[in-house]
Amino acid sequence: MQTNRIWLILICCLLLTGCIKTKILDDVELIMTFGYDWDPATETYKGSAVAPVYGRSEQTEMGDNISYTGNAKTFQDINAFIQTEAPFQVEIGNIIAILFGEELMNKGIEDILYGINEVPDLGRDISVAIVQGDAETLLKADYNMELTLSRFIEKLIENNSKSNIPKMNLHQFNYRLVGEGMDPFLPILKQSETSIDIAALGMMKDDKLVHQIPYERFFVFKLLYEDCEDHTYEFEWEEKKKTIAISSIRSTRSLHWKSKGEVVIKADISGTLTESKKGTIKTFAEKKELEQAVSKTLQEEGHKLIQKFQELEIDPLMIGASAKSKFRDWKPKEWESQYPEITITPDVSFELDLSNIVQ
Repeated sequence: MQTNRIWLILICCLLLTGCIKTKILDDVELIMTFGYDWDPATETYKGSAVAPVYGRSEQTEMGDNISYTGNAKTFQDINAFIQTEAPFQVEIGNIIAILFGEELMNKGIEDILYGINEVPDLGRDISVAIVQGDAETLLKADYNMELTLSRFIEKLIENNSKSNIPKMNLHQFNYRLVGEGMDPFLPILKQSETSIDIAALGMMKDDKLVHQIPYERFFVFKLLYEDCEDHTYEFEWEEKKKTIAISSIRSTRSLHWKSKGEVVIKADISGTLTESKKGTIKTFAEKKELEQAVSKTLQEEGHKLIQKFQELEIDPLMIGASAKSKFRDWKPKEWESQYPEITITPDVSFELDLSNIVQ
């Protein structure tokens, strides 16, 4: 009796596996990157899809890509239009990056983002970015890359998220877009002559791009936003006419509320001097002087950033979310009116790790 049951289970398993829908890689178009732009002439979205070409001929290399473009008013209609161009069945479950053109970001992405979030096949760890200019132009350009374009964009954002900019995938972006006391931000990609670079960080208010932080301010923003580890910073010491490179930087960030209308962002930093174009730090007096100069500069730059955020009424540092967890009587509408006027003070303390000081 027991033997019969085992055989019955095995037969059922075999029958069930026969019901699984199989797909041959050579017979599907695996879309890995989507780019969206706004076409003001037709008042529609322009979607650009990029798929890798996996050696369909002996001359094809792994770095090759194929792209498709379609205009429509919804995410699903764009996919349907792209299918009419593709010789194989289009599959979007492998998407690893979504890009938005600059004009679309200025207009607002709420509608197209709603369509994207409604697709169950898409993961939530997808890289998201803004493109300077049109996403279509960036995705259709020719590049000399060993990786496919989609993998290059994914690795570019992923590796910079470990060093230069905070991580912001699709899930985190959606959370900050709808969350109370916070606003999202995204990296901005720029097409160069032979490659793609991260040119800036785009600050958003609701679903629109309202401000850009250049590369030179990435480190300051990250200090104010989260803990850092293994970063580098180039310090222009104007008083001494020196350019100093500091590496192996570690920092901890914390918020300290003095009252409902005053908060201090505390950033404690330590790093190692690796390069100076005009001499090194040889005495403890010089070490202390450098530490004070770096702390003062980072503090001033942080203050300027915070002032700009308050002026634009955006909260990428999530000060409001911190206040919400701190004060039980916190109310969203009340906070929105108070945020531009509250006192937010950056308090930066830098300590230099040196082993070659002898005096």
